[in-house]
Amino acid sequence: MIANNRRLSEKSLVYALLILATSGTALSTVLNTMLNNNQVVQAQQEQIKINKVWETLDTLKNPESVVYGPKQDTLFVSNIDGKPDEKDQKGFISKVSLSNGTITELKWITGLNAPKGMVIYNDSKLYVSDITDLVEIDIANGRIIKHYNAPGSAFLNDVASDNHGNIYVSDTGTNTIYKLDTNLKNNTSLQVWLQSPELNGPNGLYVDNNKNKLIVVSVGSDPSKPGGGMKVVDLENKTISSLGKEGTTTPVGGLDGIESDATGTHYYVTDNPVGTVYTVNADGRGYGSLIDLQRQGTADLEFIPDENMIIIPIMKDNKLVDYKLVE
Repeated sequence: MIANNRRLSEKSLVYALLILATSGTALSTVLNTMLNNNQVVQAQQEQIKINKVWETLDTLKNPESVVYGPKQDTLFVSNIDGKPDEKDQKGFISKVSLSNGTITELKWITGLNAPKGMVIYNDSKLYVSDITDLVEIDIANGRIIKHYNAPGSAFLNDVASDNHGNIYVSDTGTNTIYKLDTNLKNNTSLQVWLQSPELNGPNGLYVDNNKNKLIVVSVGSDPSKPGGGMKVVDLENKTISSLGKEGTTTPVGGLDGIESDATGTHYYVTDNPVGTVYTVNADGRGYGSLIDLQRQGTADLEFIPDENMIIIPIMKDNKLVDYKLVE
């Protein structure tokens, strides 16, 4: 539970870390039982053919997030390489070829701790969460520019940006979303933008600029009873609402990453412990299983509209897998 309706207990936080980093078999069994008992009713989806394109070698180290830089035509991958909450300076960023999955530079950026979510801003800066800091990286020079501390944070996770120069960072451990305004000079830290138990262990973030909404997928407050869902946050007034009916028209589980399709009508959402990628109607009226990897640790995915490709990090296998969607 959340102490004073503000913070997950230390025990719950430890469980959350286990979901994100190890995706225990027991949790997977619980969620599969829920699915088999028809407690989740999936909606009819369009028939989409999925072709596997490539799979990297297993030389990555607990890859948690992947983003595509179109200017560089490169995939950037965050590697935890250790415990997800330990400041051990073992974490690093890799570069991977989109065309064939070749790891072109395993340790492009080093000296991080447990890097997770990432976003590329203005085609030039890579922002990555690192436990209690947001790290800014100059892509062209391949070097760390700055660390922004998130006061009071426990487990920073995903990162997203809007069209106004704001960077949003989820903190799964404290039910908080932080914000960095890149338009302000001399920033030294992140600011608490929203904190609420309704966020329910926030993980993946996606900004819908057309609707001025932030879509949040969560792991839940008690991972022993999978209960993470999908929330919609109004970027103007910060009101929180559910996307559809959780468990009936939208998925429930240890939800991790979220991206939108090219039309903005569907979201692609990963469930970390069960190894599934869902396609979810953006209006909250239904969802279905798009890719069933049956491999634990499916984390913060990337979708590339121009290529119609989904790239998925599989943390426990130390790999990326690339699929092409053919409608």
